[in-house]
Amino acid sequence: MQSKILERVGLASPWSQEAAIAVVTLGLGFGVLPLLIFFAGSALLGRYDGANPARVYDALYQGLGQGSVASIIVLFGPYGLYLIYRALRLWWRASAKLA
Repeated sequence: MQSKILERVGLASPWSQEAAIAVVTLGLGFGVLPLLIFFAGSALLGRYDGANPARVYDALYQGLGQGSVASIIVLFGPYGLYLIYRALRLWWRASAKLA
C-alpha cells in the first residue's frame, strides 16, 4: 500500500521512495516532534517559568551539537521507528518462507 501511494505521487523507483520516506520522517522528527513534546509536557506537568516551544527546539539542537543521546533519539526517532518496522517486516517474511 505504501508503494502504491508513493507511485501516485510520482516516485516510481525504490530509491526515490526510500528517500521520500526518509525526508518525511526526518521532517517529523526535526519539526513536529519537539512541538508535540512541549505541548504534552505543558498539559501533563504544567508550564514552568519561561517555557516556550522555541526553547525546546533550542535545547534539542544544542544537545544534538553536543552529542546528547536524548536529542538524537528525539530528532531521529521517527526514522528509526520506520527502520525497525522495515526490519521486522523482512524478518516476518523470511520466517514465513522457512515455515
